[in-house]
Amino acid sequence: MLWLFISLFGFASAGETALLDASGRTHWLYTPTEKPVSGKTYWLVVGVHGAGGTGWNGGGVASWATDYDDVIVLGPSFEQPKRDPDVPRPATMPRDIFQKSGPAHEAKLEELMTRIAQTWKLHPKIFLHGFSAGAQFSHRYAFRHPERVAAVSAHSGGSWAGLDADDRINPGAKHIPFTVSCGEDDRGSGGPPGTPPRIEGARRFTAQLRSLGFTVEFKTWPGIGHQHSPEAKALGRALLEKVRR
Repeated sequence: MLWLFISLFGFASAGETALLDASGRTHWLYTPTEKPVSGKTYWLVVGVHGAGGTGWNGGGVASWATDYDDVIVLGPSFEQPKRDPDVPRPATMPRDIFQKSGPAHEAKLEELMTRIAQTWKLHPKIFLHGFSAGAQFSHRYAFRHPERVAAVSAHSGGSWAGLDADDRINPGAKHIPFTVSCGEDDRGSGGPPGTPPRIEGARRFTAQLRSLGFTVEFKTWPGIGHQHSPEAKALGRALLEKVRR
């Protein structure tokens, strides 16, 4: 696999590195220092973008890499198949889209993390933070790979696991703490036909997690629609601080 790392400084963190993969797609890494400090172990935050986005700015939380001296932020850039607006959405979510934590996207994330670990000494488990489609990927990845995840911060997801037989909540992941949030005015739906509004989906998902014994902090905010709000980022940051302790 051919990789190109291009370091750009003076942006959102002490180190902003463009990771160009063999397909020509660019992913982004944010670090507290230009080079790792000898003997230091770093938390890897995977900040997952929304639909149609890229990993630039680390899913909106690149600044965490400058706020903490032991945190680096990876912003993967996931591809998404183009949808014909004249063709109705399928009744179920296609398995190959990144929101469903499709195999190709999981493999890309694993590839990126392996590459980063060659330079930066990482804690064995990652912190996942995602908004909208990024929230969908983050919580599903955690259910598929609970042994690799320290915590999940998922906000305003368009759909949630637990709705059908091939998209279940994994009870084996209940050691993972979650934060879930949504604006109270976020009443659109980002899933297939029949998916509840985002605010209702977030409530139902949280209730299911709690019924299975998960630790979940759930917040909603009045007057907020479908946006990656400062409140959602602060909620994720608070969970990261608990994990770091």
